[in-house]
Amino acid sequence: MKSLRPVTMLQFILIISSFQISVAFLSIPRELARHAGTDGWMVIFLGWGLATLASIAIVKLMKYSPNSSILDLIQRYIGVWAAKLAALIFMSYYLLLAYDGYMIASLVIKLWLLQSTYIYILVLLLLIPTFQIAQHGFQAIGRYSEIVTILSIWIPFIYVSTLRRAHWLYLLPIFKEGWFPVLSSIQFMIYPMLGIGLVLFLYPQLVNKKRALPAMIISNTLTCIVYLGITLICYVYFSPDEIGEYNDPVISIMKSIEFQFIERVEVVFIAFYLFVFSCIWIPSMYLVSRCSASLVGKGQERYHLAVWCIVIEISFFLYRPSFIESAQVNYALNYIGFMMEFVLPAGVLLYVTIRKKMGGGQRT
Repeated sequence: MKSLRPVTMLQFILIISSFQISVAFLSIPRELARHAGTDGWMVIFLGWGLATLASIAIVKLMKYSPNSSILDLIQRYIGVWAAKLAALIFMSYYLLLAYDGYMIASLVIKLWLLQSTYIYILVLLLLIPTFQIAQHGFQAIGRYSEIVTILSIWIPFIYVSTLRRAHWLYLLPIFKEGWFPVLSSIQFMIYPMLGIGLVLFLYPQLVNKKRALPAMIISNTLTCIVYLGITLICYVYFSPDEIGEYNDPVISIMKSIEFQFIERVEVVFIAFYLFVFSCIWIPSMYLVSRCSASLVGKGQERYHLAVWCIVIEISFFLYRPSFIESAQVNYALNYIGFMMEFVLPAGVLLYVTIRKKMGGGQRT
C-alpha cells in the first residue's frame, strides 16, 4: 500500500465543514422557508442530529479498516466485484456532486457578475485550479480549506451588520402550523449536510483516529451554527411572505449594505465566496479520479483527474443548464445523498458486524 500523507485534526474538521457549507449556504434559507415557513430554522437542529448519527456509524465502520478506504474494506469483507461496483457508484456520486457545484457556481457568477460570458468558459477557469489542488490529495485539500476559512472570516460580520434592520417579530408565533411542517422538512437538510461521507476515504490519513468522532461532531456543529445564523438573519430581514420569492436571499440581503469605499458589496462577496464554492468540487473531483483509478486498476490518479476535467468541460460546452435544472439536481441529491452517506455506511457496518460475530473470516 502506498504511503498516505497525514491530515491534521483541524484540516479534517475544515474539509468536512467547508464541503457542507459550500453551495448549500445560498439556498438553505429559501428552501426551509418554502417548506416549513418561519419555523424552518428548527429543521437545522434535526439535520444536525441526523448527520451526527450517521457520523457515529461511519466512524464505527472505518474502525474495521483504519489504514485503508471503504473500497478496500468492501473488497476484504464482501469481495473484489463488490469493491468494483462500490468504486463505480462512489465515482458517479461524487461526479454528480462536482457537476452540481460547477453548475451552481457558474450560474451565480453569470447572473451577478459576468452576464455576457459563456458558462463553459467560466467552468474552464474553475477547472484549472481544481486540477492543480486535487491532484495532490487530501493533504493539499486540507491546507486549501484552512486558507479558505481564513479568507472567509469577514463574511459573518457583514451579515451581522444587517441586523439593524431586523424585525424579530417575523419569527413569531413559533409552531404556527404545528410540528408536521418542521418534521417533514428534514429531507431538505440532507443535501446541506452532505460531506460526512468524505470520511470513508479520508479516515486512513487522519493523524489521531481516536478523535475522529469528536472531530466529525465539531464539523457538523460548525456547519449547524453557520446555517442557523444565516437562516435567522434572512428570516428577520425579509418578511415571511417575500423570503420565498428570492432565488438567492443570502446574496440579495447584501444590497442593503452600503459603505463609503464600496457600492456593491454582493460583487465582492461572490468573488470571495468562489473559494468556498470550490470546497465541494475539489474534494469531489479528487475522489472521482481516485475511484476511477481503483475501478480501472491502472494509471495514476492525476491522469484520471485530467480526463474527468476534460469531460466536465465538454459537458458544459454541449449543454447549458439553467437555475430550474440546478434546483432539480439539488432535490435529487437529497435522496441520492441520503442513500450514499447515511444508508450505505450503516448497511455496510451492519453486514461487517454480523459477519465478525458469526466468525466469518476476511476474504483474501
